[in-house]
Amino acid sequence: MKFLRILCLVIGGFLVLDTGIVCFLSNRNLGVILPAVLGLPLLLLGLLWPLMGAGFWLFLRRFLLVCYDLGCLVLLSLGALMLSAQDRGDHGDYDALIVLGAAVHGDRVTWVLSNRLDTAYDYAAAHPNTTVVVSGGQGDGESVTEASAMQGYLIRKGLDPARILVEDRAESTAENFAFSKAIIDEKLGPDASIGFVTTRFHVFRAGRVAQKAGIAARGLGAPDVWYISLNNFLRECVGICWYTIHGWI
Repeated sequence: MKFLRILCLVIGGFLVLDTGIVCFLSNRNLGVILPAVLGLPLLLLGLLWPLMGAGFWLFLRRFLLVCYDLGCLVLLSLGALMLSAQDRGDHGDYDALIVLGAAVHGDRVTWVLSNRLDTAYDYAAAHPNTTVVVSGGQGDGESVTEASAMQGYLIRKGLDPARILVEDRAESTAENFAFSKAIIDEKLGPDASIGFVTTRFHVFRAGRVAQKAGIAARGLGAPDVWYISLNNFLRECVGICWYTIHGWI
């Protein structure tokens, strides 16, 4: 029991600290606050452990531990699905490669998005017949569309502008695929083979979104930003559950 209490204190404290640190390094979103949401009850459980030895408090302690045990099983299962999907598309030979957009700061791509674009560039350099489709509309706080910023980034890296198609209307993953597929059908034909690039944790859900829309596409996983990897993983687990409940994947 002493070990469990220490474990609650250590894990709970770490998760709360994670949120506190990442709040200063990244935009606040669900992924940023999730560690604190999960960690605070654990931290309180560890602190109040000696007072929860009988009656309702003992029941509450056991109930919380069972909930966390089940939660860990869910996270491990979803993590295995994400991991299994990350590298499925790395060795394919695609006519078109869709790069899924992410937030830009003004007109500058973020670290997350630059990792996706670097992955796409490396693939395009190794596959000179592949056309790259940059996909993403304009969101709040963005002075240009994500697609425009992505196009500029790839051109500065040395990719031939003639190899880049721009899809600048999408506001969701489903629209990324639907609008990009329409452009690919027009420019390359409906039988063109398609790959896509997104961050590693997102490959599984993005692939299921494409499949749900009837689009055959395999994903290439780009590296995540290390200090928000845990936050992105937790947010993605919530996203997979949410999409599954609503029948979107």
